[in-house]
Amino acid sequence: MNDTLSPPHPTSTHAIPDGRLRPLLGASTPMARPRLALPESVRQGPCTVVSVVAPAGHGKTTLMAQWMTELRQKACACAWLTLDDSDNDPARFLRHLIAALQRSGIHAGDATLAHLSDTLASQFRSVTESLSVDLASSPQRLMLMLDDVHVLHEETVLDIVDWLLHYAPSHIQITLGSRDELPWRLGSLRVRGLLHEVDHRQLQFTEQEARSLCDQHVHLSDEDLHLLLHRTEGNPTALELACVVLKGHVSDANQVSRLIEQFVNSGQQAIPYLCEHLLQHQAPTWRKLVMSLSMLTRFDTELAREVSAQHDSGHLLTHLQGIRAFLIPTDGSGLSCRLHELPRACFKAHFLAQAPQDARDVLIKAAQWSWRTGATEEAMSYALEAQAWELATPWLASCMQDIAQKRGELQLALQWMNSIPAKWLDRFPQIRIDYAFALSFFPQKPEVATQLRALQAIRQRLAQSPQPDLRTIDQIDCAMAFQRVLSLGLTDQGHPARHAAKEWLARWPHAPALQRGIVGNVLCFGYKTTGELDEGLQMAQVARHWLEQDHAWYGLAWNASLEAVLQLKRGHYQQARSACLRGLQVIDQHLGGHRTHASVHHVLLAALDYEADDLGSAQRHMDHSLDSLAQYGGADILIVGWLTRARLRFAQHDVEGGLNVLHEGRTLALRRGLPRVLLSLVAETCVQLTRAGRHTEARTLARSQGLDSFPHEVSEQADNPYQDLLGGIQADRAQRVAARLLLPVKPAQVMQDLVKPIARCAQRGLIHQQIELLIIQAMAAQAGHHKTEARQALSQALELAAAHEHVRVFKDDETALRPLLNAWKPDGHAPQTQVLWQKLMRPACADNPDQPDGIASHGLTRRELAILQRLASGLSNKEIAEAIFISEGTLKWHLHNIYGKLGSKNRSGALAQARAIGAIP
Repeated sequence: MNDTLSPPHPTSTHAIPDGRLRPLLGASTPMARPRLALPESVRQGPCTVVSVVAPAGHGKTTLMAQWMTELRQKACACAWLTLDDSDNDPARFLRHLIAALQRSGIHAGDATLAHLSDTLASQFRSVTESLSVDLASSPQRLMLMLDDVHVLHEETVLDIVDWLLHYAPSHIQITLGSRDELPWRLGSLRVRGLLHEVDHRQLQFTEQEARSLCDQHVHLSDEDLHLLLHRTEGNPTALELACVVLKGHVSDANQVSRLIEQFVNSGQQAIPYLCEHLLQHQAPTWRKLVMSLSMLTRFDTELAREVSAQHDSGHLLTHLQGIRAFLIPTDGSGLSCRLHELPRACFKAHFLAQAPQDARDVLIKAAQWSWRTGATEEAMSYALEAQAWELATPWLASCMQDIAQKRGELQLALQWMNSIPAKWLDRFPQIRIDYAFALSFFPQKPEVATQLRALQAIRQRLAQSPQPDLRTIDQIDCAMAFQRVLSLGLTDQGHPARHAAKEWLARWPHAPALQRGIVGNVLCFGYKTTGELDEGLQMAQVARHWLEQDHAWYGLAWNASLEAVLQLKRGHYQQARSACLRGLQVIDQHLGGHRTHASVHHVLLAALDYEADDLGSAQRHMDHSLDSLAQYGGADILIVGWLTRARLRFAQHDVEGGLNVLHEGRTLALRRGLPRVLLSLVAETCVQLTRAGRHTEARTLARSQGLDSFPHEVSEQADNPYQDLLGGIQADRAQRVAARLLLPVKPAQVMQDLVKPIARCAQRGLIHQQIELLIIQAMAAQAGHHKTEARQALSQALELAAAHEHVRVFKDDETALRPLLNAWKPDGHAPQTQVLWQKLMRPACADNPDQPDGIASHGLTRRELAILQRLASGLSNKEIAEAIFISEGTLKWHLHNIYGKLGSKNRSGALAQARAIGAIP
């Protein structure tokens, strides 16, 4: 690996330039334009969106800044963000947006920022949801001003802005400044009177305004003024540039008129013509300085001196500062400036055409100066524009890890990589390695395959060289194998993931702790899939130690959920709960309590509470997780979540509701290509159908997945990476489904068939599965009039369940078990077994005691109150779902719970009751 070209990288942090968070206005005081005063509909608040769309130079920024000043005088908080092309990176855009909000005094986005710093699983829909919750909880009126939105084109960023426009809380107003037509659907806002629009026709100077502007520089006759206004089409910047040109001839009215006549009769566009005239009539030092500065996005006196080699650049900058059409401060002190975009573009084009090598030299000087001063992004931008690959490539190698992994700005990193020729990137394989690592949790992204192919090509070239760089080859092998391990884990391929993870850890035992911890997590998942639960729990402890060394908070949260899943599969509910609570503690303390990560643990806690028969707590945990479950959940979490969600419906005796939930989950599994999820939910559907006495439906559905025949042999080869993904899982599900299907007709056969599976569960420590099979065996014995065997099976199930808080597994089959439970004798059994039996004998009505009136007493969650407020606003179900980042199916789940808590059957009834208890105005 060639790293001789790489200079030392200065220590720097990502700071948002001050100029991005404030209006960038010229040095002179903007001219008052009363006819463009803040509209009453915006001032008073009913209008939530304002668009200011016009070509460059029409004064959009000036107008928005004047409005911001007026709004602040009305005690309205105002946030400003000037966008640039780099904001097409979703992480970067959100980081800048939150900085603007927080600078305005709005406390929002801390959790979002915490999540953005952990880029291994960034999900921008979810972090936008987190930000939306913060905005909704802030009562202060806010005007968010986004300038230069025409630079945005990335779909995720456009979606975030679209949500802000349509679903931000009503006390938040948004003004958009753009040179081009806005890409968002605004028709509904226009129809509802929520949109105020300003275009170029309104921003063009009137004759009276043009007279006021020109009189500040040169007195013109009415005819000359009219000609000048017509030629510039009322463009404020073009008018001011014309005044600058004419000001040099203010003492000769005839010369002024001749210049205007030449201008009017020229065939050039207005601003290029005026800029060219300025260049021709200025001193060489002035021209050289302006040409040099036109290559820079922003500069101060030191950088101006660096690129122009003029020691009097400070004096010349002071001269430029008096011309508002030229120089615009980019910070509060005025020490950092930039040229106005329109004249800058003209001067830059002229410089590139007349002296391309000199222009490139300016860019290289600016790049090197920026790198030395820690302005990494500006250095990269200048170097890439100059095509100075000898600078840009080693710089990218030194900062890729920070940009892509620590800050999560993947689009920006990819943009830089795509700008550098492949032959230069190949000299620094670490660039692709770091980028590939950042993409590890996005195995479906096409960039992953692209980078892996490039790395493979580099490896082949290095291996074929006379003196192979073994260290770099090993780094590439490690990165590619790491990608494969992650991809297998994230695509739910348990057996090959187990095999690949074990191989990786054996080959690279001294890899960074973070990477070892993540691979260790994948190995935990693999062990769970192969049923090696003890090995999985041991690996979880080892991986946890590695991740703690690197303070890898996301990895630790993931590790806790994996341990919880392993314990849940064993039926050790207390240990599973402890792991979940540990994971939530990590998320709260180090990931800002982020909902996506937390939802995984809430799903598991909901399942644990359900099994303990604490349905109220299970429901609350499920409400925390529903919003993220369908979009981001892995296979195990989807299975647990959809099973618990459906079982809560069945527990409320809502059979059709529960079946609908399972059908929704099966549809999701098909759409995402998750056969294990599909099989598990089909099995649960069959079980519930048999409980409802709908055996024909259950048998038909079971046959579609091969669950209708009892498997007498279960063959699993843990070390075989080519093991059928569904082999052991299908046999496991088929045992329970087929046994229930056979039970009404062949109970004796079911009793005998379950003997080996029960013994196998006991041997493997699968407590919950063993209890369920014992319950089915007890029901089969009861149906076959084998009372002694029935009591023995039930007693064994109760004893196991009592030791591990297994309650609901009995209540789910309450109808069939009631005669057995009534006849069961507690005498002679352990006290905890007797306590469980007494709990099962209690009447069901004790689960929902009457509550006094009031919002809290109705148990409405924060999310349910938000939904009620949206209902009151008249939004459709689809619009409400979009506004709060959930599917329509999930919204129906929430509505079902809201109606149940408020004792209503429909939307109108729920709204009436909500108003009666003060939940909504």
